[in-house]
Amino acid sequence: MGEKTVGRLRNDGEARVGTGVPGLDEMLEGGFPAGSLVTLAGRPGTGKTIFASQFLYQGARDVEEPGMYVSMLEGRKAYLRNLARLGFDILPLEKKGLFRFLEMPTLTAEGLPAIWEEIVRNIEEADIVRLVIDSFTAMSQAFGSQGDIRVFTHMLLGKIIGGAGCTTLMITETPPGFLGEDSPNPGMQEFIADGVMHFHLVPVAGDARVRYIEITKMRGTNHQMGPIPIDIGSRGISVRSPHFPGRR
Repeated sequence: MGEKTVGRLRNDGEARVGTGVPGLDEMLEGGFPAGSLVTLAGRPGTGKTIFASQFLYQGARDVEEPGMYVSMLEGRKAYLRNLARLGFDILPLEKKGLFRFLEMPTLTAEGLPAIWEEIVRNIEEADIVRLVIDSFTAMSQAFGSQGDIRVFTHMLLGKIIGGAGCTTLMITETPPGFLGEDSPNPGMQEFIADGVMHFHLVPVAGDARVRYIEITKMRGTNHQMGPIPIDIGSRGISVRSPHFPGRR
């Protein structure tokens, strides 16, 4: 396996991996800490999948950092069709070995170790440095208890984050009414993650809705605090403004 790309260096020498979202890296001292695990939490339709895919696409296209999307929910054909609507042309990147889609539709507690071995094999084979797991929620449903999930997740992180050194985004679904750290029962994955980003879609007036993200945790980073409004357009996600009206 060849030497992996580690992103760009911050002034203090720490490697940073760009988010791929215009306007967001400046709020994170240059991007995600290289080799970190970041949880993307939110209800369906809030932009988590688009954000994670943009992270892989921009990394592969602009800085040739190989990425892989591991899906436990959606098939490859539907995934590529949805990305094409955003102008993300994945096929040329696949041909160059800069993108992989790994479909893992059947999940059981007994079958998960074999699935993770397959993920690790693909990471090593393609020198993957950017990884998306969709989703922690689907994975956790294969276990009978929080204790089993905790043990297995630590094993997973040891192999993928610690061993392979991938910068990993893990998608998780949150229940209605969840507002970042206001939840009385934040997911176990948030405690073990290096970073946590919450995705929201909220009403503002009439039928209007505003999308925003909130960074509640990012290891070793002086990050933007408070809600960050975003737009989803023909080129994916972009930051609209560093401030959200009506909120501190």
